[in-house]
Amino acid sequence: MAASKPPSEKSAARKVSASNGSASAGSVPKRSAPKRSAANRMPGHDAIAKRAHEIYEAEGGGDPDSHWLQAEREFAEKK
Repeated sequence: MAASKPPSEKSAARKVSASNGSASAGSVPKRSAPKRSAANRMPGHDAIAKRAHEIYEAEGGGDPDSHWLQAEREFAEKK
């Protein structure tokens, strides 16, 4: 028996586009992340860290975790 030749790239591409328009049958189309407005966005790590440090300095020490959480709450209330 003679070995069969693999289909050409053009014929394979036609088969894919004719079947369902995607390269694999189980693939999920890519979706971008939902756009968030500036009002819905929490500040970044640096902004929270800066505010937590300001709270630390104002209190003259204390618990860094509570300062961090307080800074996050303050930013969340500003929304």
